[in-house]
Amino acid sequence: MATVVAISGSPSPTSTSQALLRHVELRLEVAGHTVVTIHPRDLPADALLAGDSSDPQIAAAVAAVASADGIVVSTPVFKASFSGLLKTFLDLLPQFALAGRPVLPLVTGGSPAHVLVLDYALRPVLQSMGAAPVAAGWFVSSAQLRRYEDGGLVLDPAAAGPVADVTDGFLALLDGRPAPALPAPRVDRARVSPVAGAADLRVLLVGPDDPRLAGLLADLKVEYITRYAAYTPETTLVEVPPADFVRPRGTFVLLAEGDEIIAGGAIRRYDPRTAEVKRVWTSLKHRRRGLAVRLMAQLEKAAADLGYERVHLTTGPRQPEAKELYLAADYLPRFDLDAEPESVGAHAFGKELVPGAGLVAWPPVPGTDPHAAQPVPVGAAR
Repeated sequence: MATVVAISGSPSPTSTSQALLRHVELRLEVAGHTVVTIHPRDLPADALLAGDSSDPQIAAAVAAVASADGIVVSTPVFKASFSGLLKTFLDLLPQFALAGRPVLPLVTGGSPAHVLVLDYALRPVLQSMGAAPVAAGWFVSSAQLRRYEDGGLVLDPAAAGPVADVTDGFLALLDGRPAPALPAPRVDRARVSPVAGAADLRVLLVGPDDPRLAGLLADLKVEYITRYAAYTPETTLVEVPPADFVRPRGTFVLLAEGDEIIAGGAIRRYDPRTAEVKRVWTSLKHRRRGLAVRLMAQLEKAAADLGYERVHLTTGPRQPEAKELYLAADYLPRFDLDAEPESVGAHAFGKELVPGAGLVAWPPVPGTDPHAAQPVPVGAAR
């Protein structure tokens, strides 16, 4: 596997530019590559400004670039160009320091008016240093980024798809494969049927060791770690044993269009009468086709086929689109919808598959049956 050096041109450790770079680093890491990050802001200021390559920290940074198989460069826009901090670091490097290596440029800015900084300011500098090639990069506006104080980041779908595309193109270049010059265009594909079992998609019921799960699980890890800025059992998908997703206790449900897996999820046993939904995912390339609604219908069907009478699930406070999906799919919230999401923590929902089966209370009331129907908190009903 390759070693990639990521260079952050942000002067702030808490910037959206830094968070976006970390998101891309995660995509490279889950693909099996090693990522070494250089923060010029942390290098000795006097040596950096003086171009003193004899300084040990400066020398180590220059050597890291020289030994890398590929480079990722991220920068915010300042004064209609890339950051002076990044320029200062690049000036330290030999003239053709990037020769023969692919480089992925990423730019963030306050306005789409700065989009040309990528191709008319940063790209020529990288090309002059011998980058071969400079991969198709991407500009992300501040309106498409929501950063949390702990470093978590939520990317707007309009940016998440293209960022994934250019990262995939960079990965192809690292592997010696050709990559498109630009992200694949977003085409309007037909919406899928919301009805479970409809013939427009193939439904695959697979176990946790099926190789077709690789893309789903990799995307979920990147998404969760990016949003919550943490490596926890939940964000790294090890909070429950894989055996929980083996029939007859559970299963993975994949939706395929032709040979392409475009959505998926899983169910596991929560209690003898209740299935828990996990690992809900739709491909970034196939959003806004109704896939999530169809997937929930297929998961509910799979749960009913395994004998479950109701469904329980939770989602996190930084996944508002998931919350809206479950509400639209007639799941009953077990929390106050009017409360601040971060104060709620895990957002729990329940749904009856068999009328009268009752819903899972969350959290359980001490001394009561945790699976008996409980009143919805005041203000939660919609």
